[in-house]
Amino acid sequence: MIGTEKKPLDEILEALGKYDKIVVTGCNGCSKVCKTGGEPEVNGMAEELRKAGKNVVLATTPERGCYIQHTKAALEDRETELAESEAVLVLGCGGATQIMRQTTEELGLTVPVKTGLNTVGHVDVVVAGQLAIEQCGECGLCVLNETGGICPITKCAKSLLNGPCGGSEGGKCEVDSDRDCAWILIYERLKALNELDSLKTYREPSDHRNTNRPRRLTLT
Repeated sequence: MIGTEKKPLDEILEALGKYDKIVVTGCNGCSKVCKTGGEPEVNGMAEELRKAGKNVVLATTPERGCYIQHTKAALEDRETELAESEAVLVLGCGGATQIMRQTTEELGLTVPVKTGLNTVGHVDVVVAGQLAIEQCGECGLCVLNETGGICPITKCAKSLLNGPCGGSEGGKCEVDSDRDCAWILIYERLKALNELDSLKTYREPSDHRNTNRPRRLTLT
């Protein structure tokens, strides 16, 4: 899931600046889970903008803002409102915002597309409705098969691939005392799985070419 948080209203209004007729869109995927861009948040933002003197001509929530087909479907038969608008405010991740920009371009429209959210990255819901944390660094070279399903890139403060730094005390990380040492967690997990031999394998340093941006995935 892509984590997002709402920008301050003053920043949103500054981004919308001189524009009066506004379309507000959200995302019934990740942003809905984050409580930043689901239908309640889209309707709430529309009301905030109206109170600020803006004319909200359309408020809609695509099923998935980062899927162009869902974005186009949400705007189907609403091209008139979109064409009349002076700006689009997206309550979705940076990807959803750029998909909305692409959608307007493919419809032959030149309209500013602004985001009302800050994207904080890939997070997983670990306590339903309460807490999501980053567990995958999307490094492009996954070692979960060798580390008991615990990622050293995100769990270890130093992203070490070959065991602890030696500075942990009482099972806590020397860099961040609020977190457990990732490699102690990995050791205990591998011990329980009877897979401790995995720790005998030396892992080459990460090849950061795997994280060159932007990355592409061919869907066939």
